[in-house]
Amino acid sequence: MRSYSERLKAAAGSLALLALMAVGAAPAAASGTILIVHDDGDSDKYDGVQIKIIHNALYLTSADGKGTIVINRAACSFQGKLLVCLTQTGALVQSGTTKSLDLKNGTLYVNSTDDPQQLVLSTSKVPPHGILLSFNTDRGTYVTLTGRIDKVVK
Repeated sequence: MRSYSERLKAAAGSLALLALMAVGAAPAAASGTILIVHDDGDSDKYDGVQIKIIHNALYLTSADGKGTIVINRAACSFQGKLLVCLTQTGALVQSGTTKSLDLKNGTLYVNSTDDPQQLVLSTSKVPPHGILLSFNTDRGTYVTLTGRIDKVVK
């Protein structure tokens, strides 16, 4: 299996994530898991992803620190206590370069409360200080993220 950074670089033309409004403070030392399913059916799973919201942008950094997806624009609103964002733009930052990502569609759910929150029209819940993300790219890559927010800087 290729490294997290190599897979992100290979899929850079087809990856994208979303911007996010800053939410309340979250517990430290949290992490997430990204699953990338490529258009050829190959998939990769990466644990230990750092999830940070800094000045209204979402940063997802690989455990080895070599690749970061930055989501800096999304259309967000609240559904009850959940912040729901439709992804719009993002970039991959890797090896000192930034590459724009071609997002087809995607949704992000952020629970900034201390209690699990139910997704509308679903049996699924977003855990306290949790984040769920899924998106598709124009090239057919499907990405999901689940985890807890590591850090929030307003």
